[in-house]
Amino acid sequence: EVDFLDLRYELQELIGGGGMADVYKAQDHRLNRSVAVKILKSDLAEDEEFRRRFRDESQAVAMLSHPNIVSVYDVSRGEIEYIVMELIDGITLKQYMERRGKLNWRESLHFITQIMRGLSHAHSRGIVHRDIKPHNLMILRDGSVKIADFGIARLESAAQQTMTQQALGSVHYISP
Repeated sequence: EVDFLDLRYELQELIGGGGMADVYKAQDHRLNRSVAVKILKSDLAEDEEFRRRFRDESQAVAMLSHPNIVSVYDVSRGEIEYIVMELIDGITLKQYMERRGKLNWRESLHFITQIMRGLSHAHSRGIVHRDIKPHNLMILRDGSVKIADFGIARLESAAQQTMTQQALGSVHYISP
């Protein structure tokens, strides 16, 4: 188990994970700050297609700079594929909704407006998230929203005009 990346990022604890990667809280010893480090799962790291998608994500998100999108600070250039991001002090929208129950229209509009601002910024740079769902939206303590996990994002320039049999996204949230 790696606990230090590139002699800079000291992994401290696992804070999340998904199908492609695990996310750790880490200490950036060069800039002396806490960060989140997303590491491609080792079994997927063997697969060149997953490595390519992970690199595409880091490249896509690194192009974005917006208050409603999780900031990317660094990406790996070595053997282990990872992305270093800002550490969010908050919970996912899914966790928030589970705690709060039904949201009123004002609260919903407050969140939706911020999500749309972030997506508008990404779209203006040719990046389509393709997996917006409550699990990928972070709610900070001050009530602001940050879009996370551009894992299946696609650059418009790489868009293909053909239909495929392969669906990409989360089943409950994917377009029909």
